[in-house]
Amino acid sequence: MSDKPAPKKKAPRPKWLDIIWLIFKIIRIPVLCVLAVYIGLWVGYSKLGHQPAAEIFHMSTWRHLYDLVFAN
Repeated sequence: MSDKPAPKKKAPRPKWLDIIWLIFKIIRIPVLCVLAVYIGLWVGYSKLGHQPAAEIFHMSTWRHLYDLVFAN
């Protein structure tokens, strides 16, 4: 016989913990993408463009940008 101890059996995880982990795995990539877009907008508009960061969320800012890009 060997002197190795018997392997311990893992206790099963609760079902709610599995559900929380699954939800986290599903939403982590979209949340990181939205965060990356926000950080990119903040750096580009407020740091490089020297504009107030709060204007990122104004629809008039994006309407003006659209008009500049697609004007005849």
